[in-house]
Amino acid sequence: MTAATPGAALLEYAGSPVEHTRYTHLKALLQSYRWVFEGKHVLDFGAGYGLSAAVLVERGASAVTGVEPDRARVERGNTIFERLGLADRVRLYHVADSRHLPFADSTFDAVLVNAVFEHIPQPRPSYIREVWRLVKVGGYLLVNETPNKYLPFDVHTTQLALVPWLPVAVAHRYAVWRGKFNPERTDWATSGWRGMGYWEFVSALTGDYEVISERSRLRHRMLRRLGLPASLLDPYPNYLVLKLPAGEP
Repeated sequence: MTAATPGAALLEYAGSPVEHTRYTHLKALLQSYRWVFEGKHVLDFGAGYGLSAAVLVERGASAVTGVEPDRARVERGNTIFERLGLADRVRLYHVADSRHLPFADSTFDAVLVNAVFEHIPQPRPSYIREVWRLVKVGGYLLVNETPNKYLPFDVHTTQLALVPWLPVAVAHRYAVWRGKFNPERTDWATSGWRGMGYWEFVSALTGDYEVISERSRLRHRMLRRLGLPASLLDPYPNYLVLKLPAGEP
């Protein structure tokens, strides 16, 4: 094995150019959020074959449990982690319905949802509530790389203007007409063309929580001063939420 990190090694086994870019971006992001995951037991929701789990290990997670509805990806990922000698820290599980996960409430110190919610057709509240119930009090939920459906441009699937604002069938016909989506594909609903919005996300959360606002850009700080979500204009917002004890403001 010549790769220097678990993620790089995973890419050698099963990577692609798209996955390499995703790995690079996630690695940089989680460096900023290392304090959320370091030394923690983390749930990787929609883990695929484990690339984001590998990055979590690189960023100091003590253990990562991944869940994924694609059984073939789970089997491939677990085989790779065994070869890497990481099976004691990372384990992927196949779940047929990710609205009902086989874990007790408050099982995990943190949950990562990376590039997942855009692939779940609306309505999504039941999926959001399910991952939220698994976060311990004092723990965090981080949603990353799901495009912003409030913006009038699909940055994920078609690269077309207005697509996020159109009805499902109209958006599909428009994308096919413009030659941006193969009409033979049957996965339009899960292809990621419609992202998620801030209010769609937080309205599904229960109990007491605090949204940790982005502050890395001037627009984030200006929007907060206006009383608006800091990430409202981000093409790919990050939503970091702290679960508070009941009754704490």
